[in-house]
Amino acid sequence: MIWETMFWTVFALITAAEAYMMGDQCDWTGSGLSYTSSQERGVTPVYLRCREGAVSWMYPRGALRLLFRPPLPGDERDFSVCVRVIRRDDPPDLFREVEIGAEDIEVKPQRFPARLFVESPHKLVPLYAPDDGDPRELRCFRSRKGRAALYVEAEPEEGPTKRTATLRYEARPLNRRHYDPATADCRPCSDAEMELAFCTSDLVSRGIIVGSENRLDLDSTQLTLRVTKLIRALGREEDPRDEKPQDDDEYYRYDTDNRLDTTTHRNHRRRRKERSLHAHVHVASACGAAQGSGEFLVMARRRLGRYSLVCAPRIEDWIELVKRRKADGSAYCVLQH
Repeated sequence: MIWETMFWTVFALITAAEAYMMGDQCDWTGSGLSYTSSQERGVTPVYLRCREGAVSWMYPRGALRLLFRPPLPGDERDFSVCVRVIRRDDPPDLFREVEIGAEDIEVKPQRFPARLFVESPHKLVPLYAPDDGDPRELRCFRSRKGRAALYVEAEPEEGPTKRTATLRYEARPLNRRHYDPATADCRPCSDAEMELAFCTSDLVSRGIIVGSENRLDLDSTQLTLRVTKLIRALGREEDPRDEKPQDDDEYYRYDTDNRLDTTTHRNHRRRRKERSLHAHVHVASACGAAQGSGEFLVMARRRLGRYSLVCAPRIEDWIELVKRRKADGSAYCVLQH
């Protein structure tokens, strides 16, 4: 098999590969066009020393060896890594009503031009292949004795077509002794967890859940939230390939306590009231989440390119908690509703 042959030759090639295209950071971007003819069959080491980031490999040739070395607490050694292969661009973080679901219908997933293998002591274990019959874009594995390495093997080229292998990763400790907003599960949040989630989440918004969709590709349930009040929305980092947003798009980015009937554009007040703001928030499929009646305070963290739900108390319960914390002055930060 391809991966068995590659495993026995990789260690002879790794030393020669270290002279070019080595990464040591959260994100890595490179191009196979910079390879010489002798390097196209080699393996390029990339050292990823953060808990999350992205790898973008243009014109992939040969293979990458991604070595994950995330910062961990001193008494923790092993960790899990989740990798999401990107087969289509992510939709906007926040969008208008007319655009609900449009990104998933109009954009056809592209073939990911590489195969993924997890390094084990004696062989390479397949993790992802474009034709493995598994629709999930998200795959996870665990470290062994504090080490984790993933091989990204380029598929054979088919003509001069431009190809890019882009993936996102997230590494997390296996031992969870304390509450971590990044590790949302299906149980309701305690009062202390809700406070911490409010203070640290990337998205904090009042809203009504108006739709749900099972996303097999992300192994999650995608909830559609109609925003009634946007308290915080930290957008993803700008991609230099993206066009500069128009003035209206700035309304979506880095806003705090942004009521939907407030705008600096006087002539747009009426139009923005009529066109509601929405967001997609993802919950693990195992939780069995669905749309429901009533208004919620939704708190979510960005994970692997999408908003992942952390806590979602009913707005009545959240308002009561805010009143209690303001009365005793014990809140982690300035709480709002």
